[in-house]
Amino acid sequence: MYHGKKVTLRALSPDDLPHIMDYVNDYETYSTFTDSAPRPKTEDFQAHWLKHSTREDMITFAIADKTTDQFLGTIQLRSIDRISHRSFFSIILHPQARGKGYGTDALRLLLAFAFEELNLHKITLTVYQSNEGGRRLYEKCGFQYEGTLRQQVYRQGHYDDQLVFSILKREYGGV
Repeated sequence: MYHGKKVTLRALSPDDLPHIMDYVNDYETYSTFTDSAPRPKTEDFQAHWLKHSTREDMITFAIADKTTDQFLGTIQLRSIDRISHRSFFSIILHPQARGKGYGTDALRLLLAFAFEELNLHKITLTVYQSNEGGRRLYEKCGFQYEGTLRQQVYRQGHYDDQLVFSILKREYGGV
């Protein structure tokens, strides 16, 4: 477990799955990280998701309120390359948890874990141009804009760019 000012990063538990299903089935949330419309997810999907989130090249944490342990979302390092010391990153927050500092606190904890404990050199992410809240979070935590994948996806009736951001270990300022 990793404790920040507002959140705790902890292992996922089966009790978290119904909460994960809430945001996976929520159009607003789902549309921030995928180009397809949400489809109702079943218990079979829950089991698949939990198994997938424990792959060898992936580390997934539950984001929980530090005081109440209420599940707020997930944050993960994926495609971890232990030779090049790099990884991709993603975060999904429940709609009611957005804009309250939970994402910032969780991301800062994850960066500390990635750079200090895993000794990663670089963390990369992609974000839709239209996801202004996500972009603000990443820039606030020190991620640098690398480029644009122009009209990368067709979603919500139009083409959307994907922006590439990254942060290097030397740019990371600590928790």
